[in-house]
Amino acid sequence: MISWSDYELTKAVWLWLIPAYLLLIFILPLLKNTLLIKDKSADLSKTSGNKLTLYHPLVHLLSSTNIHAIKKNKRPHILYSIIFILLTIALAQPVKIGKRLPDPPKERDITFIVDTSVSMILRDYILNGERIDRMSLLKTVLDKFIQQLKGERMSLIVFGDTAYTLVPMTADQHLLRKMLTRVEATMAGRFNAIGDAVALAVKHAKQEFNNSQSNKRKRILVLLTDADQPTGKIDPAIAAQLAKEQGLPLYTIAIGASNIAADEKRQGGLIYSPVNLNLLTQIASITGANNYQAGSPDALEKAIEAINSHETNTRIIKPIYYRESLYYWFVIIAFTLFTLSQLVSLIPLTLHKRGNSSD
Repeated sequence: MISWSDYELTKAVWLWLIPAYLLLIFILPLLKNTLLIKDKSADLSKTSGNKLTLYHPLVHLLSSTNIHAIKKNKRPHILYSIIFILLTIALAQPVKIGKRLPDPPKERDITFIVDTSVSMILRDYILNGERIDRMSLLKTVLDKFIQQLKGERMSLIVFGDTAYTLVPMTADQHLLRKMLTRVEATMAGRFNAIGDAVALAVKHAKQEFNNSQSNKRKRILVLLTDADQPTGKIDPAIAAQLAKEQGLPLYTIAIGASNIAADEKRQGGLIYSPVNLNLLTQIASITGANNYQAGSPDALEKAIEAINSHETNTRIIKPIYYRESLYYWFVIIAFTLFTLSQLVSLIPLTLHKRGNSSD
């Protein structure tokens, strides 16, 4: 069943040509006949030398040949009118509206701030019955999360004694996932300069905001750390205040267990330090965001999913539907009718030639 709501003329303004054309072909014959009558009645006699020629006002109707030609030409006029209407509809750009297309990306800029201090090698997670270190679990879960962010821009900052931008803001998922595999504990030093890392993320976000192409995008900071005693030149609370001034929510995810009971007996004299939940909750709340404790692999995944669902872009997205152009069908039909009319007009001429040749 055809529903007219599924069709649309994107250039409907061209339809004015149809009534204009119909009005024109209706008025022109009337004007022609009026002018012809006036011309004949105004000049009933003409002289040529010594001869006198008289014209009756209706003398043009006496020609049976003209009458036959007029009747014969009515059909082409109707056909050409149909062709004109078809081409006008083609100009109006008819389209068929199909299924709704997926919504465009949420247009978010997400900066992941990853702790690479020496404590990230502690194995206080149990996955499938086996112990796994903090860094390995973080990379696995973060990789899955990145795969879900199709079309969005992301960057990666790592920090230890100092903070470095490992991957600048990019929409290249493959690049980000590839670089994530290269993240290792102690690659930026043994300690955790949280404040320096957050301040660096704020600095880059501000630069992106000044870019006219990016100032309408939602910007998010996600800090993944097992920090207990932060180091660095900038206090984490001050860095969080800088993020707040720039309108950047700083979500924190506490990596590792919060008590010493989860420690595994290790060789090498590494002192176990549980995550400082109070510190991470404090700096997150300054920016109006939340802190999540990833006490287990499932908890880490749920924390990232919660951040993704909370920080959606609130811009109004107009639905977009699949649109199929139909104008070419009207052009094809018009061309076919014109071609057939020309072929039919050649038939009498062919028959006439054959008759002459037989004589």
